[in-house]
Amino acid sequence: MNQIFPYISVGLDDKNRCIVVVEDYELFDFIDDFLGDECDLPYDYRTTKERLGGEIVTMYFPPDVTPETIERNLLKLSPGEIERIYKLNN
Repeated sequence: MNQIFPYISVGLDDKNRCIVVVEDYELFDFIDDFLGDECDLPYDYRTTKERLGGEIVTMYFPPDVTPETIERNLLKLSPGEIERIYKLNN
């Protein structure tokens, strides 16, 4: 897993499928909108795992989406904006 920003990591699952792990639901919602609407990179499905104070969301992308594609698009975001959204619930 490659941590792109605090609270956001990109990598491959055990089936070599690109995943994005987001450590906050509000931040996940923002990333979902950004990747899906602005970058045309919608995920296929997601899983959630409870954590103290919230949940961790893992997004699973179609087999043809690479971690490099996701990383390149996520790096267009402002680290300050990521931090601001994370702090809404934490």
